Amino acid sequence: MTTPNFPLQDQLRGFSRALFSTWLYHRRFNILFDAGEGVATTLLNRVFGIRRIFLSHGHADHIAGLVNLINIRNLGAGDQTASLQIYFPRDNKLIEFITDYLTRTQKDLSFKLEWIPLDEEEKIILDDQKSKVFMRTFKTRHSQRQLSLGYNIIEQRRRLKPQFVGLSQREINEIIWSKGKDEVAEEFEKIIFSYGGDSRPIDPQKVAESLFLCHECTYLSIEDDERNFQQHSYLAEVLETAKAARVENLLLFHTSLRYNLEELRQGIEDGIARINPSCRVLVLHGDSILDTASPQSWKKRIQRERAREKAMGEPSE
Repeated sequence: MTTPNFPLQDQLRGFSRALFSTWLYHRRFNILFDAGEGVATTLLNRVFGIRRIFLSHGHADHIAGLVNLINIRNLGAGDQTASLQIYFPRDNKLIEFITDYLTRTQKDLSFKLEWIPLDEEEKIILDDQKSKVFMRTFKTRHSQRQLSLGYNIIEQRRRLKPQFVGLSQREINEIIWSKGKDEVAEEFEKIIFSYGGDSRPIDPQKVAESLFLCHECTYLSIEDDERNFQQHSYLAEVLETAKAARVENLLLFHTSLRYNLEELRQGIEDGIARINPSCRVLVLHGDSILDTASPQSWKKRIQRERAREKAMGEPSE
């Protein structure tokens, strides 16, 4: 059911802590989703590889890293001429504030910087992908006052038309020879990557059959949303969303610091056993991607956290 090794550390780098910072870099497409604090410090010269940034909303933990990222792109030891496009939800006042600040303080950039507002259901052609891959936005539910967006990376593919499924290769070839390839094949759009930012559960239809869904999971249970803000998601509804959408891989991020690693691991294991989302479940915990099917990855992370706690002389998380 799941696609092995798609796409883990070879393609994805990221960091996520609820309230503190969230960002995710997809190296294959040279795309950064959100730009929380510390993104440039972590990626270092890799920031020169970023060609597009897609912001989900304007809260500080998702945009605070933009200032340093742009400054490094302008002054650091890399390709200072590579253009950068930053896409954001239209009329988002918080993003407009930082746009104004950067416009005032970074007047002599060595590269072309574009700020591009977006609405829901917009299509953005990724030119470097030869028009076979594009981005499409979808509306998410986070802040009631501002538009927030999720993003699907979609690939144009071809498949056998339903009426020809079951025929032998020889029979299919005979049809192709007599009537051409278009007689037996049709184009379709395949979602290969989905990023939702902070949000309540995403409409499963918006991310249907995505190969890789990144969905926030701030709480393990609804009771943990003590202030009843109803701006974030809890585990059971995220797993139900992934199941209804029939995704192949699910990456949980934006988990609350109220849970230590053991609580998080146990809660997610229990949720998977109860709901059976029929997909691979991963967790972006800090800067590590942990696989629920690999106890070893959790063990190493727990050892790392304990070592840090001992070195600092105080509880970690």
